[in-house]
Amino acid sequence: MWKKLRNMGVVLFIIFFISSILPVNKQVVLASSTDDSKKATREQNISQILSTNPENAKEPNTSKPSVPNANYSKDISFSQTTLKGIYSSKDLFFYVPDYWDTKYVYAQIQYDVSELMEGLSSSMTFSINNRPIESCAISYNKGNTQIVYVKIPRSLVKKGYNSLTISGYAKLYDEEGCMDDFSGANWMSIDDTSFIRCGYDIKNTNHMIAEYPYPFMSTTEASGKGLTIAVSDKATDGEVAAAMNLMSDLSSKTENKNDIQFSLLSDIEKTNPNRTILISDYENLPSEYKSKITDSSNLSKYATVAFVDDSKGNPLLIITSKKDECLLEAAYMLMDEDRVSQEKTSIAKVKYGSKDIAMNSKTLSKMVAGNYTIKDIMGSGMTFVGPFHQEQNIFLPFSEDYFLSDAGKVTLNFRYSNNLDFNRSMITVYWGNVPVASKKLTKSKASGDELTFVMPEDVVGTTTGSIKIAFDLELKDLVCTPRQDEMPWAYVSEDSTLFLPASTGIVLTFDLKPSPFRTDGKFNDLMMLISDKPTSDELNLLAQIIGMYGQGVDPYGTFCVKRESEFSKKDSDYNIITAGTYNDNKVIKSMNNKLHFSYTKDGNKFNSNEQLILSDSYAGEIAIMQLLESPFANNRGVLAITATNKDSLSYVDKFMRSSKKRLSLSKDCAIIDHDLKLKTYQFINKVDKVKEPTVIGTLMQHKQSLLFTIISTSVMVMLLIAVIIILIRIRMYYQKNGKEDDKN
Repeated sequence: MWKKLRNMGVVLFIIFFISSILPVNKQVVLASSTDDSKKATREQNISQILSTNPENAKEPNTSKPSVPNANYSKDISFSQTTLKGIYSSKDLFFYVPDYWDTKYVYAQIQYDVSELMEGLSSSMTFSINNRPIESCAISYNKGNTQIVYVKIPRSLVKKGYNSLTISGYAKLYDEEGCMDDFSGANWMSIDDTSFIRCGYDIKNTNHMIAEYPYPFMSTTEASGKGLTIAVSDKATDGEVAAAMNLMSDLSSKTENKNDIQFSLLSDIEKTNPNRTILISDYENLPSEYKSKITDSSNLSKYATVAFVDDSKGNPLLIITSKKDECLLEAAYMLMDEDRVSQEKTSIAKVKYGSKDIAMNSKTLSKMVAGNYTIKDIMGSGMTFVGPFHQEQNIFLPFSEDYFLSDAGKVTLNFRYSNNLDFNRSMITVYWGNVPVASKKLTKSKASGDELTFVMPEDVVGTTTGSIKIAFDLELKDLVCTPRQDEMPWAYVSEDSTLFLPASTGIVLTFDLKPSPFRTDGKFNDLMMLISDKPTSDELNLLAQIIGMYGQGVDPYGTFCVKRESEFSKKDSDYNIITAGTYNDNKVIKSMNNKLHFSYTKDGNKFNSNEQLILSDSYAGEIAIMQLLESPFANNRGVLAITATNKDSLSYVDKFMRSSKKRLSLSKDCAIIDHDLKLKTYQFINKVDKVKEPTVIGTLMQHKQSLLFTIISTSVMVMLLIAVIIILIRIRMYYQKNGKEDDKN
């Protein structure tokens, strides 16, 4: 009887504790398909889970659920993860596009339970978007891997991102009501073979531009196979720039392979497309495509985007204008989800200059870029419950080109229970998995504590996807502490700030691919140099390079295209991408003495260098991707894709189509042979490049001192002016009186 009363007291305390952090108006029950209450919160979810008794959880469902027929299915897999302590949870995310007609969703979770759990009560609860949907008992099974199936109600699955939360709750105390030594140990592992499976059909397209990029890119063809991006045979600079921007955006939606083709219009049949995006000046359009543009008026001020069918009945998107610059405006509109979603018909008009409004709005917020609060990212504060080591991740909203500047600064406001063993309790902050700051917890500051620190020098110039906050909440005499004693907790408030501005320095390495060609998520003063008469092969190769550097790119960057024969010193202040051979690309030829692997005098082979001696045959049949410090401007970079012939250049095209091979690129020089084998070398000292301080970051970090200095200086200047005026008035007064005395 005493044990039951004691356990009931524990449950009541936990409910009281969670309620003290966030009041809950009524007890939440397992969500059903008819549940239409307001959006659930994470704290409410924790409250419900901790109010249950693991002993009452049902046995796990080990039978694969019966599901309705669906034409397509998609599996979302996850990395291996662990649950530990009294309460622990992990979030798994999956995405549901607008064009899906979802038929079913279920999860197959494969897990292993530690022998430490033998004979102890524990449960696993599954929640969709913070709504609990199912709970099951967990038990040790002689070291064997176990599987549980969880059917997810379709009514709780929303368009866009969804979270499946797996929460573990374990009663880690013995018959005497004392905590066990292993309360902080890992007691369950979720394998990376676990997945969420979504069955769906595809909704019919209504030829609405708002549906873009569907049907040109969709989950039914995740590699982009069958999609061709084409430009006219004249391939004007504006056509190629607009098309390359769309290529970068669409490549972000490919998965393991990028099969999107890029060609001149005359070569389009060779790519065998069943979906086409055509970008062309109106005067360069063949008549069969002009006839599909029903309104050609004002094309000198506008670009027209038309979603039609081609002669075979396949989807065709035509982007055309009589003004070359308008084509890029149209591409930006298609890349901007907020703008494209407004186009509810098959025809859209994009006015020249419309991108400037969006670009100016981005500029206005540049001074506060990288300045976030916990609420901005997480939606609320962060709650930590239970003894021992507790940790949570803050997933940062950084683009792939982000690198931390030396002005990074973090301020965490937090509070915690006052029953801790303050000799052993502390908070630690990690940049990814690298510890960057810690602080011992004290009883005197339990109701309001603060940790402020600047980011250490060794993480400046690096990037990460998350910041981890960990609390070690230790109790005195824990092994014999009755369970009805207070549960330790900590809370990081939502007004905690993360000032993490991006570095303005360039990093020339394939390990950090977006630099220097992107910054703040957009193309960074990028110039693509192409031949005077580019071929489909050349454009296809460059499109794959842009596809790699454009992963996740935002619109409204600075991207231009120029013929390499027209390149001059006035064009030098750009980051440059170009491809070709010694004999057909004058820019590559002019940089020969700057290349890591230079050409021989006749351009038919590459020379050996201090890092690799090349055989004669090998030197004439390889392609080399070379990242260089620009010889034309300071703090700029050049990517030269070099080869001795066009066949060798095709190795790079084939290599770049595999995401696995792209990820294997490293250092600043990559050799690719005819078997697509890769060798990489480092020639540039990249360390010095990443520590360059940012002016904006420095100003923001010391903004209070700067403000004080400005005000103080202003006051001093005003006082000085006042003194000068007074002295002048006194001098004038004495001069006047002196003259009057002389007259008298």
